[in-house]
Amino acid sequence: MHVTSCVLALLLPLGAAPAQQPARDTVGQRWEYDGWLGRYSVEVVVTGLSVPFGLAFLPDGRAMLSDRPAGLLALVDVSTGRVTPLEGGPTVYDSVDAGLLDVVVHPNFVRNSLIYYAFSEQSDSGKTTVVERARLRGTRLVDRERLFAAYPAISNVHHFGARLLLRDGYLFVALGERDIRELAQELWTDQGKIVRLLEDGRIPPDNPFVGRPGARPEIWSYGHRNPHGLTFHPQTGELWETEHGPLGGDEVNLIRRGANYGWPVVTHGREYEGHPIGDGLTEAPGMEQPVHHYASSTALSGMLFYTGNAFPAWRGNLFVGAMTPRYLGRLIIQPGRPVREERLLLEKRWRVRVVQQGPDGFIYLGIERSNRQAADGKIVRLRPAS
Repeated sequence: MHVTSCVLALLLPLGAAPAQQPARDTVGQRWEYDGWLGRYSVEVVVTGLSVPFGLAFLPDGRAMLSDRPAGLLALVDVSTGRVTPLEGGPTVYDSVDAGLLDVVVHPNFVRNSLIYYAFSEQSDSGKTTVVERARLRGTRLVDRERLFAAYPAISNVHHFGARLLLRDGYLFVALGERDIRELAQELWTDQGKIVRLLEDGRIPPDNPFVGRPGARPEIWSYGHRNPHGLTFHPQTGELWETEHGPLGGDEVNLIRRGANYGWPVVTHGREYEGHPIGDGLTEAPGMEQPVHHYASSTALSGMLFYTGNAFPAWRGNLFVGAMTPRYLGRLIIQPGRPVREERLLLEKRWRVRVVQQGPDGFIYLGIERSNRQAADGKIVRLRPAS
């Protein structure tokens, strides 16, 4: 599918006063739009954020929020927009792609109070992605445990990836190749991989590279550039991923045990200057093809398969955030791969970073700030039109 975007230019006559900056959105502000399957509304839930990177709901309806460059891990009351920072969290390194990354809630949170979070850490040897878990006690993290640190630490500040997913006692961690392309194909490093751990950080004995000399036993799949979305299919249990390409080549992948997803040997993208990457291959023996890719840059981010009751016509659709043409994609899956895409919220020009389903069946989005100096990042939700 080819991605197109529309640029609107406003031409002012000579001497005309510059247009005033639009007022910032406020909590409770709401808009309605027409979609292919009817009207829906969008409502602002939280304002004043920078780059909301992770959002995960607690059983009581509150949400855990991570704001990447602010190093903020907080509780959010989605009924009031109140954000309460948590105490006792980690020291986070924050620069470019680094910071406080994803956060997830343990499925048995009611019994164990566990949350899991990923963040960037700096040491004498460089920067890397660390995963911890801790218990939530009121507004404080206690009993912190370090479960995983991606090997090796690297000096640059790019392509940390770092999506987390918990299911059936396993913890999946999606990691970027830290902008060192060749690492994605090397099994001695965690960079450019999806790793699978037991939920306590131990390595499952049935991982595909356990016992292979020179390979990290935690690796589940490899050949990834910079994963930014990770979810399970609600019916098949298959693991799906979204991945940033370079200039084009953004991918939706179905992740298989031990599989090689090709970067940088094969890609549907190009160098930022426009010329081919490597030998310009789009396929090669032993390397997986994406189930869907974009010809021009999309910067795919968070993803979910919708299963709620608020939008019955959307059940089973895959939602993905797009940060370059700036929209929310609704992908119709038939069977096992996207066949058509509706682009929602094109009017808002929002950089959609997080896509999450709430216990109320609404779809919650984390919207990145409009520029590095602004604090106009926000959480919004899609709900049926009034």
